[in-house]
Amino acid sequence: MGILALMLTALCWGFVASTVKRLTASVDPYTISFFRVVLATVVFAVLLKRDRWNKIRWFAPWILIGALGRAGNYLLYNAALTTMPSNAATILAPVQAIGTVLLARWFVGERVRGKWLGLALSLVGLVLIWWGGRGWSTLTDPRYVAGNTLLVLSGVASALQFTSQKALSATLSGSEILLPVFALSTAITIPFAWTAGGFSQVYPAATWGWLLFLGLVLTGGSFYFLGEGYKRCDASTAVVITNGSTFFTLLWSALLMHEDVGLVTVAGAVLGVAGTLLVVRTDLRVPEQTSQKGELIR
Repeated sequence: MGILALMLTALCWGFVASTVKRLTASVDPYTISFFRVVLATVVFAVLLKRDRWNKIRWFAPWILIGALGRAGNYLLYNAALTTMPSNAATILAPVQAIGTVLLARWFVGERVRGKWLGLALSLVGLVLIWWGGRGWSTLTDPRYVAGNTLLVLSGVASALQFTSQKALSATLSGSEILLPVFALSTAITIPFAWTAGGFSQVYPAATWGWLLFLGLVLTGGSFYFLGEGYKRCDASTAVVITNGSTFFTLLWSALLMHEDVGLVTVAGAVLGVAGTLLVVRTDLRVPEQTSQKGELIR
């Protein structure tokens, strides 16, 4: 069930880049970030049983780290997609993979023994997808450098939130973690959206439809599945499976946004799938070990 939940997360995340890119035509990136987190907060508030609200640790260190990571991820990610094509978002996957595996190793004490080959194949595949056969002049263009830098920083911020959720998942349910994380992320994004003038704009019904889809389904729904997956799989496996969203991102970028997907990208997708299968196989064969380090830092 954990692997299935993570695959559903990947399916939802595959729609995010094209949805955000579509929204940037009429909504500033900071207001998109606000609506994304506030609507997801509503989802987690509905899912959490009332008798569990007293378990929420609103200002626990890992909750605060998770909120900063999630808000930073969305603010930087959305800002980058105002100038970058939606398929450029695939660079997040290797950054998140490296960041989460290292952070989980250092702070949660997870082992990655036996998974290095799968991780390596996945990372090589995702790097190829990001490259996509582009020429050096394109890759070094200031606009692309700036956009990719924002996306890399966004991936690092996301890795912080993933690690915080893993550290808390042994003692708290997904909603007990995500409700305070996204509620605090909402507070963080308010000044950015206010300064950008997003609250004073009038948006058409179609735009509201995309905002609701992004916040309620692609964000709230996906993180609910992610929380369930983290209970049953370790962080490195979770990262590699959710990296499957890269392939859905490429699919929708080609079909919906009419962006080019070349042979180099296809080769990267094949390597990414191979890496995913290797890591999943290792996770199924090697029982997860309890970490004392994770208990100490919650």
